[in-house]
Amino acid sequence: MAGARLTRQELKSQDEITSSLQSFGELLDERKKEILIGIAVLLVLVIAFVGWKAYSGRRNAAASAQLAVAIAAYDDPTAKGDKAHFEKAAGEAQKTIDSYGSTASGSIARYYLAMSQEQLGQTAAAQKNLQEAIDHGDKSIKGIATFALAHIHAQHNEIPKAIEMLNQLYSSGDYPKGAVGYEIAKLYETSGQQNKAQEYYGKVIIENPDSRFRQESESALKRLGLPVPSPPAPVAPKP
Repeated sequence: MAGARLTRQELKSQDEITSSLQSFGELLDERKKEILIGIAVLLVLVIAFVGWKAYSGRRNAAASAQLAVAIAAYDDPTAKGDKAHFEKAAGEAQKTIDSYGSTASGSIARYYLAMSQEQLGQTAAAQKNLQEAIDHGDKSIKGIATFALAHIHAQHNEIPKAIEMLNQLYSSGDYPKGAVGYEIAKLYETSGQQNKAQEYYGKVIIENPDSRFRQESESALKRLGLPVPSPPAPVAPKP
């Protein structure tokens, strides 16, 4: 049975399709070199990315291992807490920074270096390294380093500066508010600002009732002869 004859419009459409396919084939042929180069570049980028991921993984693992050595040296329960102890801890932390300073482990190592330096009486160096950790570390190490730096300022009688840093830290929430609030309250009490001390002891009790510093805050207010606020009642779970 003879096939149906194509209409003029159908023939025209078929010719246009055939022409387009031919043009596309010619374009591919003309640009074959460019296309092959593009594919080669893409493959190189993919291989480079995979290689970088593997390298990055190995580097981070090595950084974590070196950091663990530094932390173990600092927290060594058998150490005497003398100069040799903190010199060893500082040395291991410095190794981590020298080799992996751009990693998260490097930022944490800088904190341990600073803590060791403070124990060795190198306060200026300790403050500098803590500020580096604050400026370049992630959120978790930034909060810890800020709390430590404020503590060093307080230890060296720079109480207004310590209070300023801790107030900023309290607002940011980058460190447990119960600990920060209690430290602020103690510094206000030490500097004779009883009203502010009362305010922050109260914040610990009311805003952070589950904090381990709640009891200390209640005791401080009783010692000062000030009223102890009651924390809010726990919210009953919905049925």
